[in-house]
Amino acid sequence: METISTPELQNWMGSIEQSLNEVCSITTEGKLNSEQKLRVSNLCRKVGHNVAQLAVQYQSLKQKAVQTHYYLQALNEKQDLTEKLATEIKTVIKESCTKPISESTSFADMVKKGSNSFVRPVQHSAVAIYPSDNSKTSDETRNLVQKIVCPEEMKLKVRGVRKVRNGGVIISTETKDDLEKLKQTVQHANSGLTVDEPQKRKPRIIIIGVPSSMAESEVYSCIFEQNMVDKVPSMTRDTFLSSIKLSHKSGRRDSDHHNLILEVSAVIRKALITQDRVFINWTSCPVRDFTLVTRCYNCQQYGHAAKSCKNTAPVCGHCSEEGHSIKECTKKNDSPKCATCLRFKNQVTIKPEISIARLG
Repeated sequence: METISTPELQNWMGSIEQSLNEVCSITTEGKLNSEQKLRVSNLCRKVGHNVAQLAVQYQSLKQKAVQTHYYLQALNEKQDLTEKLATEIKTVIKESCTKPISESTSFADMVKKGSNSFVRPVQHSAVAIYPSDNSKTSDETRNLVQKIVCPEEMKLKVRGVRKVRNGGVIISTETKDDLEKLKQTVQHANSGLTVDEPQKRKPRIIIIGVPSSMAESEVYSCIFEQNMVDKVPSMTRDTFLSSIKLSHKSGRRDSDHHNLILEVSAVIRKALITQDRVFINWTSCPVRDFTLVTRCYNCQQYGHAAKSCKNTAPVCGHCSEEGHSIKECTKKNDSPKCATCLRFKNQVTIKPEISIARLG
C-alpha cells in the first residue's frame, strides 16, 4: 500500500475529532432516545474505522523504513568496497610505474612467466537451422544440412556445428560472408529447413534463502513490488512477468528455505544485482549471478563433460591417480588431492586435508 499524504492524515484526524465532539454533544443532552443511541453507535464505528486506517498506514510506513535501512546499508557496503578497490588500484599503478625493469630478465624467463593480459574472445558468425517437422532430431537435421552444403566446393570456413533443442543445429562460420553463403544455400534448397538467428540465453541469477512456503507467483509479486517498482518505474507488471522464468531450484528438500535460479532479462538482472539483495516479503535474500562450471568426471578437469572427454583412462576423483575411478579407489583414508593441481606439478597445501596447486 502506498503511503498517504500529510493533508489526508490531517483530514482523518479532523474527522475523528468531529465525531468525538458530536458524541459528547449528544451525551450532554440528557436521556438518550433510540435515534440518539443509533447516532452514537454509528459515530463510534466511524472513529474505529479511521483509527484502523491509521494503523494500516503506520505498518506501511514502518515496512518502507525497514527497506530504506537495508538499501542504505547495501549502498554503504558498496561505497566502502569501491574506496578500497580504488586505493588498491592506485597502489598497483604506482608500483608498476616506479618498478625498474630488470636487465637480467631473459626471454626464457618471460616465456615461463606467461602473459596475464586479457584477451577478448573472437565473436564468430552463427546461424540456427531447424526442421519444419518437429519429430526430426538434431542428428537428422545435421545430416540433411551436410548433404545440401559442401564446404569444399563453396570454400566455406566452418568453425563448428552443435545441437540445440527442437531438432535444430547451430552452425558457426569464420566470417559473415561464409554465413550468408550458407544461409542462401539452405533457403534455396527447399528441404523443409528454416533458417533463424540463434537465440542468446538470458542471464541467470540465483536468489539465496527464499522461504519454501511461498508460491512461485508470490515470489514474483514480491520481487516486482518490493524491488523493481522503484528501480525501473517504467516497467509494467506484465512486462516483468514475461521477462522472468524459473530455471530450477537448489537446496535441501526438507529445509524451510531454498535457492531459486531464475532466467531474467538484462534489465531485471542489472536492477537486482546492483542492490546486492532481493527483498521478498519479510526476508532479505542475497542475489548473485549464476555461473555453472562444467566438470568432467572422467579426467577430473574443467571445461568439458565426460561424454566429450578425450582421455581413454579414468582419473580418480579422490587420489587423482590415473587408471581407476573413485569407486575403485583404495586410498580413501588418505587426504584427497586435486587432479587439476597435480597436473601443474606445483603443489602447496592451503588446508590440512586438501593439497592444491599454486596457480599463476
